[in-house]
Amino acid sequence: MLQNNSDSLNIGMILDGFYPSDIRVRKEAESLSVKYKVHILCVRNENELEYEEINGVSIHRKIFYKSFFEKGIVDILSSINFIQPYFKKKLPNFIKENKISFLHVHDLPLAKTGYKAAKKHHIKSILDLHENYAGALETWFSWRKSSVIKYKNQLFFSPKRWQSYEDSILKKFDKIIAVVEEMKSRITDINADLEEKIQVVTNTEKIEFSNNFNAVSENYFKDFSNKFIISYVGGFGPHRGLHTAILGMKKVIQQVPNALLVLIGPSNKDVRDYLQNIIVENGLEEFVIIKGSEPFHNVIGIMKNSQINIIPHVSNTHTESTIPHKLFQILLSNKPLLVSNCKPLKRVVEENDAGFVFEAGNPISFANEVEKIYSNYSKAMENAKNGYEKALNGNLNWEHTSKSLVALYDNL
Repeated sequence: MLQNNSDSLNIGMILDGFYPSDIRVRKEAESLSVKYKVHILCVRNENELEYEEINGVSIHRKIFYKSFFEKGIVDILSSINFIQPYFKKKLPNFIKENKISFLHVHDLPLAKTGYKAAKKHHIKSILDLHENYAGALETWFSWRKSSVIKYKNQLFFSPKRWQSYEDSILKKFDKIIAVVEEMKSRITDINADLEEKIQVVTNTEKIEFSNNFNAVSENYFKDFSNKFIISYVGGFGPHRGLHTAILGMKKVIQQVPNALLVLIGPSNKDVRDYLQNIIVENGLEEFVIIKGSEPFHNVIGIMKNSQINIIPHVSNTHTESTIPHKLFQILLSNKPLLVSNCKPLKRVVEENDAGFVFEAGNPISFANEVEKIYSNYSKAMENAKNGYEKALNGNLNWEHTSKSLVALYDNL
């Protein structure tokens, strides 16, 4: 069996982001590091070390953007021929110095850059698709007001153009990792020949994550002790379906007058203003609160102390072929879960009798499910327990999921 210190089969990952803050990349790298030596070429913040080892993973932070503006310019340049210039420059030395045998490319924007480097150095290439990138481009910026941003996106980030690029580049890789079964189906519907190349590695959470909930002592919502808390934790954006949940509160409060929807997470000004306008226009200021990002320990407290945790994604080509980490984190909170009927969410929840499902984009359906949970909360807690058991002792955890990732490399 290969050992961690083996220098004959080293894995090189490339990530246009920060490590270890990227949850998916961290879990993959640490699981693979048990049998392989894993090196990651990624982006550096000003306060980070250029080289560091964390939990057996070697991190090479060789990419540095002086500003958000510089990153935007590089993204535009990369979109012209799909080659990322900073990574292209650093990859040859990264591969040679670390004796890389497998190049694991994280997400579509780095695909061509990574593939060309792997081909040049005669090593295996693996493309890890975190999401349907082309589908995401259709929705990410739809609430932005700036005409400059809109023009830039039309010119350089056309979903149709990026979909065409994905179709062509997938054929070149030795292996493809899909984040969810529905993404594998989406790809094979376009090109059935890729079936044998694809391995699903989904965004389940480590079992030990449940310890965080046990450690929570303070009630995050202690100032709202008389409220029925419905919470959302995560990024804001058009595809998240937060506007559906807000509008649904108009009906919810007719049956659950003490209901309070709390939306927590990062957002740009355009998105936050859009949602706040919906709240004001519908007279829901007392029933919906928008908060900013919260530190990790607060996020855990929010999930644990909410009466319902929601994932209200709208249905589109992006959300129908990806799945968020927080689904599995909520399962480990052992609290009621309400999701929209996007295929991956609906499948996991219904197959495991782990929560409740409403029709995506339908505020009335959202409200009906909230009222159902409220009126029979003991049943909701039974569902929560089902999900908790599957995440803790069944197959809805990273310990189970990671086996297929390690097997992919063993078989290469």
